[in-house]
Amino acid sequence: TKSSAKPALVMSGAKVSAQIDQQAEAEGGVELRYGELTVNADKLNYRVVEDLARADGHVRINHQGNVFTGPLLQLYVSRFEGEFLTPSFFLAATGGAGRADVIKFIDSEHLSATKATYSSCPVVDDKGPDWQISARQLRMDLAANEGQAEGAVLRFLGVPILAAPSLSFPLSSARKSGWLPPNIFLDNRSGLEFGVPYYWNIAPQRDATFAPFIMSKRGVGLDSEFRYLEPGHAGRINVDLLPSDRVFGHSRWDLKLNNDGAFGDWRYRLRSERVSDDDYWKDMSRRVESQTPRLLSSDLNVSRRKELSWGVIDTYARLQHWQPLQGTDALAQFDSPYQRSPQIGVRVTTAADEA
Repeated sequence: TKSSAKPALVMSGAKVSAQIDQQAEAEGGVELRYGELTVNADKLNYRVVEDLARADGHVRINHQGNVFTGPLLQLYVSRFEGEFLTPSFFLAATGGAGRADVIKFIDSEHLSATKATYSSCPVVDDKGPDWQISARQLRMDLAANEGQAEGAVLRFLGVPILAAPSLSFPLSSARKSGWLPPNIFLDNRSGLEFGVPYYWNIAPQRDATFAPFIMSKRGVGLDSEFRYLEPGHAGRINVDLLPSDRVFGHSRWDLKLNNDGAFGDWRYRLRSERVSDDDYWKDMSRRVESQTPRLLSSDLNVSRRKELSWGVIDTYARLQHWQPLQGTDALAQFDSPYQRSPQIGVRVTTAADEA
C-alpha cells in the first residue's frame, strides 16, 4: 500500500557516481534526502544493500527538525541508526542543545551521547547557558521528554552545584517529577540542616513539592507545598512540620494559605499564616513568610461588583485576625492591631459620581 511504501532516497552533489543496486558516491555540496531526513556533507558514500551512509566533512543532519553538525557520520538511513563523531546538536521538540564526543542514534526517538553537555536554556549574546548538565553518558528519550545522565554534574553560570552518579531530568523546560538539588543551611539555633526536595508534577494545573529534612540539633521534619491553577481558582498551600523538636520539647509547625478565586459574581482572596508557638519566628525564621515575623495575619476578603445602568454597587466583607508572637519577655510585649470580625460594607457609585 502507499502508506507502507518507503520514501525515495535522493542524493545530489557537484560530482556523483553510482553502481546500480550497489553504492553511490558524491562530492562537493552533497545532499541526501530520505523522507524527513536531510544529510549535507562535503563527501558521502551510500551502500545500497546495507542501507549505510558514510558522510565526511561539514556534516549536517536535519531529522524531524532536530539538527546535528560535526565532521564524520555513519548512519543506517531507513532505521536512523548510527554514530556521529564530535557533534553539536539542537533538538527542535525540546529547544535543548549541547555537544558530545560521540552520539549514537538508536532510532528516531532515542539516542545516547558520550562525554556530553546539555541545556534547555537559550544561548544569549554568545554566552553559555545559565543551567547546563554535563555527563559521562547521556541517554535521551525524545518521545518521553526525558534525559538520563550518568556521572552527571549540574552547573549554574558555570559553577558546579550538584554532582550525582545518576540524574534524571526533562529535556525541555516542561515540568517533570523527580528529586531536586539539596538544601543546606547552617545557623546557631538549629545547627546544620540538610534537606532533599522531591517535585511531583501531578497534572498540568497542579503540582507539589515535598522536602524531608534533618536538623542536627532539632531532629527530622518535612516541608511541603501544593500549588493549583484551576478555572476560577488558584493558590498555594504550605505545611512545614517538625514532629518532635529535641530542643523545644514539642512539635513545631507553620501553615501558609495563599488562595484566590471566584464563585459566580463573588470573588475571594485568602492570605493566612499561622505557626505553632511564640518562639517559632526565632527558631525557624527561614520558614516564616510574613514581613512582620512576630505578627502573623489571617485575612479573608470577599467582594462582588454589580454594574447597573445608573452606576456600580460594590459589596464586600473582610475577616482579619492576628497571631502575635509575644514570648515571655515582658519588655518585648507589643500591642496587636484591631481584628476585623468581620468588616462588612456596601459602596455605591453613581454615573454622576464617576463623571
